[in-house]
Amino acid sequence: MASLEKIMLTSATITEQYSKDWYVVLTKSKQELRAQDNLERQGGVVFVPMFTKERITRGKRVVRQEPLFPGYLFLQADAQSELLSKVRSTFGVRQLLSFAGQVITVDKRIIEDLRQRSNSETPVQQFSAGQTVTLNSGPFQHYQAIFKELDGNERGIILLGLLGQQNELLINLADLQAT
Repeated sequence: MASLEKIMLTSATITEQYSKDWYVVLTKSKQELRAQDNLERQGGVVFVPMFTKERITRGKRVVRQEPLFPGYLFLQADAQSELLSKVRSTFGVRQLLSFAGQVITVDKRIIEDLRQRSNSETPVQQFSAGQTVTLNSGPFQHYQAIFKELDGNERGIILLGLLGQQNELLINLADLQAT
């Protein structure tokens, strides 16, 4: 008998979750996680899509999680929920996103798609030493080279074979493509 009540309670909770809408919340600059924490403490269901990014900080390569939409997060709530009226006074939050006085809601399918995509732990592509790359622009466009090393955040050193020699070139990473 108790297990039947548990199943009914679980079913009611799942139905309640799917009847709620997703809202877009504008956060204060770089305070997405603070806003998420505070909204969750108030009983909200919050989703902050994240992605893994590789950066060079102080000469070292660092992999970190960053928000996919800086300054925004998604909040699931019922349209008559008290939580929606508390959003503006929550630490880390600026306001609910609205257009022409109407609060914006997001389709559940979009949130599900974002959840699936943000769960993939693939970092933003960086090049590794010895990797073959193709130049996308400049006088050596479509030439293949070998990536040697990073030189700061936005440039790298490549080895380009010209006139029978390997020549080092300093090039923007945006002008390279992995082969």
